Amino acid sequence: MADQNERPTPPDADASLPAKPGTAEVVDAEVVDSVGADVVAADSASSARRQQPAADEEFRQYQQFLEFQKFREWQQTQGGDVAVPPTGAPPAAKPKTPWWKRALRLLRYKIVRRLIYLLLALLLIPYAIDYYFSGGSGSGDGGTGTGGGVPVDSVPVKSTNPQQAVRGVYNWLRGPDPERACDLFDPAGESGFAAAYQAPDCPTAARQVHDRISDPGAYANPKFDHNAVTIVGPEAQVLGCRMQVGGGPLLGSFKLTQQPDGGWTISAYALQAASCG
Repeated sequence: MADQNERPTPPDADASLPAKPGTAEVVDAEVVDSVGADVVAADSASSARRQQPAADEEFRQYQQFLEFQKFREWQQTQGGDVAVPPTGAPPAAKPKTPWWKRALRLLRYKIVRRLIYLLLALLLIPYAIDYYFSGGSGSGDGGTGTGGGVPVDSVPVKSTNPQQAVRGVYNWLRGPDPERACDLFDPAGESGFAAAYQAPDCPTAARQVHDRISDPGAYANPKFDHNAVTIVGPEAQVLGCRMQVGGGPLLGSFKLTQQPDGGWTISAYALQAASCG
C-alpha cells in the first residue's frame, strides 16, 4: 500500500514540453532555401534569355535607323528625294562602253563596211584625178607634157597666197607654154627673172628653164619646208633653198607683194637669197 505521505513524482519535464525542432528539420529548411534560390536563378536566366532576342532586335532596328539617317543626309547633299531607304551599299555603276568600241561593233555588218569603202572612194577620186591629169607627165614636144593641165591652185597674174604663186611658176614652166609663168610677175619681177638667167626678157628666161626640165610631173609638185615662206605685212619671201624640187632645176628666191584686192604678185627674184647662207 502506498505511503500517503510520499510525494508523487513529477512528470518528466522533457515529456511535457513541446518537442523542439530537430536538426533534421533545420537541414530540411536549409535545403528548401537552396532549392528556392536555384528556382529563382533559373527563372532569371530564362527571363534573360527571353529578353536577349528583344535586345538584339532593338539594336538591329537602331542600326537600320542610323543607316537610314545617313542615307537621308547623303540624299539631301545630292539634291534627290527618294523615299525608299537603302537596303545596303548601292551597287557599283557598270562602266560605259567606250564610243570607239561601240563604233567598231558596226563593222560586223557588211553593209556598213561597203558604205565606208564607198565614202573613201568618193574622197580619194578628186585627188586621183588631180594627180593623173595635173601632175602626170605627158608625151611629145620633147617631154614638155602637152596633156597636162595647170593645177587649180595656180591662178595666173594673182594668187591667193605666196606659196600658191610660187607653185604656179613651177607648173607653168613645166607646161607647153612656159611663157605663161611671167604672168605671175609684175614688171619689176619680170626684169629680175630675166636678169637672173641672162635673158633679154622674162619669156626667154622661162623657155630656158623649161628646156632643162626632165620630169614635168615631178617638177609640178615642189615641196615647201616649214620655214620656206615668211610673210611680214603686205610683203612675203619664199626661199628656194628651203624647197625640194625634182625633175628639173631648183629656182631661186621670190619676193611677193600683196595687191589691194588681196592677191599676190612676184615683185622680185634672185637665184639665191642672202638668208640662205
